[in-house]
Amino acid sequence: MRMIYRLRQLWEALHARPTAPALALAQDVLAPALMALFLRLQPSEQAHSLRILGQLLEQGENHPDLLAAALLHDVGKSRHPLQVWDRVVIVVGKAVLPKQARFWGQGQPRGWRRAFVIAEQHPVWGAEMAGGAGASPLTVSLIRNHQEITTPPGHLAETPQIENLLLHRLQRLDDES
Repeated sequence: MRMIYRLRQLWEALHARPTAPALALAQDVLAPALMALFLRLQPSEQAHSLRILGQLLEQGENHPDLLAAALLHDVGKSRHPLQVWDRVVIVVGKAVLPKQARFWGQGQPRGWRRAFVIAEQHPVWGAEMAGGAGASPLTVSLIRNHQEITTPPGHLAETPQIENLLLHRLQRLDDES
């Protein structure tokens, strides 16, 4: 089942493009400076984020920080855009050597470790970028922590309950999308 999921992700990375109505919806959620960040994402990453936004809205979610984080959670990847083969390397590396993949994710995004560094550090980069563009502290925190290992409902030490709940919702949909 996981292999089918990953093959679907690869197909979408090659072919997914955001629709005009979906982009208009993103403009309704994001302030202009944050929308400019969103538009720096690759089209497939935009489509991924818009899919998460759509799922949240279908579920009746309307928390503005969660909706913004859904759109911007991967914006850190725009600092060093990933190619399709980078994504394959990340998926295989994390599946075969998960602890080593995290170790390879430290340092600068250069050489053969580049893809692992981007995968590991994009949440922090994205949080910095979103904060610099005027995102709220809660949106910034959701972006920063969207890859942290949590247990439902997203318990992170010293994190307010509402943030944990929102983080869990974002993580669940990101994992499914």
